[in-house]
Amino acid sequence: MKKVFYIILLLLCLGTVSAQDSLLENSVSKEELSSILAADEHWISYPSYQNREKWEHIATPEIRQNIISDGEKALSHIWKPDLATDYLAYKRTGEILTGRENHMALISLTLAELVEGKGRFMDAIINGAWFLCETSWVHSAHAYFQKDQSGLPDPDEPTVELVVADIGAQMAWTYHFFKEEFDKVSPLISKRIKKTVIERLIDPYFSRTDYWWMGLHGEKNVNNWNIWINYNVLQAVMLLDDDRRQKTEHVYQLMRSVDRYIDVQHEDGACEEGPTYWGHAGANLVKFLDLLYRITDGSINIFNREKIQNIGKYIYRVHIYNRYFVNFSDAGAVCNINSGAVYHYGKCIDDPVMTGFASDFARISNWATTLHRGSIFARVLDDIVMSKEILKGKGRDINFLSYYFKDSELCVARDGKKLNAGFFFAAHGSHNNVPHNHNDVGSCMLYYNGLPVLIDVGVGRYTRKTFSSERYSIWTMQSCYHNLPTINGNDQHNGEKFKATDVHFKDTKQNACFSADITNAYAAEANIKSWIRTYQLKRKKEFIISDSWSLNKTTGETVLNFMTACDIEEQDGSLFLKRDDMSIQIVYDKKQLSPTIETIKINDSSLLSSWTSGVLYRIRFFIINPQQKGKCKISLRPINQ
Repeated sequence: MKKVFYIILLLLCLGTVSAQDSLLENSVSKEELSSILAADEHWISYPSYQNREKWEHIATPEIRQNIISDGEKALSHIWKPDLATDYLAYKRTGEILTGRENHMALISLTLAELVEGKGRFMDAIINGAWFLCETSWVHSAHAYFQKDQSGLPDPDEPTVELVVADIGAQMAWTYHFFKEEFDKVSPLISKRIKKTVIERLIDPYFSRTDYWWMGLHGEKNVNNWNIWINYNVLQAVMLLDDDRRQKTEHVYQLMRSVDRYIDVQHEDGACEEGPTYWGHAGANLVKFLDLLYRITDGSINIFNREKIQNIGKYIYRVHIYNRYFVNFSDAGAVCNINSGAVYHYGKCIDDPVMTGFASDFARISNWATTLHRGSIFARVLDDIVMSKEILKGKGRDINFLSYYFKDSELCVARDGKKLNAGFFFAAHGSHNNVPHNHNDVGSCMLYYNGLPVLIDVGVGRYTRKTFSSERYSIWTMQSCYHNLPTINGNDQHNGEKFKATDVHFKDTKQNACFSADITNAYAAEANIKSWIRTYQLKRKKEFIISDSWSLNKTTGETVLNFMTACDIEEQDGSLFLKRDDMSIQIVYDKKQLSPTIETIKINDSSLLSSWTSGVLYRIRFFIINPQQKGKCKISLRPINQ
């Protein structure tokens, strides 16, 4: 009897696990999908172009005028193709010279015509759509998908990647809104647009299943590409697929691919690619799931799943203050999060904290006059349609002092619920093979009164080197340019086996404490038996960084590295970090640690978007007479001004 009980218990557990996998496929069979899939366009939430009364009441007058002004600027856009040498530059020098100017100009023109409705942008829209039908959509950095490896896009091998997907979906909406107007000029325009989208996006997508980002062959590196592309393709399929049987097949395959994306996400919802990439990952996930909900009249709805809810909530859980976010991996410290997608997500999961956060962020991002701009046309249009509601939305304060993403080993904690008062810190364990990885196992970041003190520098402008075997020769990827130790002259290595162990986070009303053994993040030649890094927030008092170690032997210099954007002053043998009216004293044992300060000048455009002063500093505390066993600590204490 006991044996039967354990068998039943095992089956129940297995059932629970499987229910969390393939959430979309488990929601409906292909046969059921065929019967519930929308047979017409009632799922489209936007008014038709001809419905001028509704368009005249969309968005505030200021936003409408901003959209029209952008369209007027785009009227003078010169439709210039990317040259062969622009493509070849990526392979020759690593530079990305192919751009999105044509694509973005068409978005501006289309939005202006929808809002104004007088026809004065129509010829330019026709020019832009016709031009895009004549030129390649493939981005130079993504031509590697093709058999030809010269660096030039091969028109005989249509390739699905991010830019192709963005343009394809945009062209499908251009067809939808303006087909009647185009046909008044010539039926060839609409015919050409539809044919091109099918040939360049829809048919190539469904002709193969081996793109790594699809995840259909067990790939583990499925990331934001999956949901970004699948959302675009779903739009194009629903707008342009005429055959119902084929449309069902296509939607079902898209669901299968998105399931692979959902499956590889942690249950805690953390976006390991960082908050910048949440705008491409979680933000597109909500759009895909909501579109799937609408085209099946609500039959497919997984927004009540804890993992799906956590993926959304991640973005406000890692918010620091203003536009600062916890930016581990390839993310900037200053993020322009799309308030529209965040608000939409909050509504779908019925989370008033999330919708309130989105409304507050929209207001500090000056949405009242200027909307977020993006490459996915439907998302920009959603922002316009929802802008009044978002801007009028009630803001929400945070309802937690700390949060621990246990699967991702990421913690955040702050002094109090007022975002710009006192300390905030974040730290993580994990491993050095997360998506968009930096070698930063065990690193932290520290803010005070909403301003950065100890920072994660972020990532520079992307080049070929960024995603090659040379990635970790870039200084921003290296652990010695994070808040981490160099041990016996060795820094961390990249790879999944280089990871944290024995990771713990505990919070009480007085203290929040994170600790991790970072020994395995370093190679064997570092000669480490054990290295425990601990961060302790003593609320309203100080932030303490402690190290405790045991080495096999001492073979080189051991240094504690810290990155800051603050000005540094040395007074009477002490260090002070200063910015605006903030002053933080670094307290350390002068008999044990000897600091040096390095100035790092920033001229990279991506880094400058977060660090506008153009200067960062690296503080290096050299351990004097390092021993095989030892411990030390550094305390950061606010000085009342």
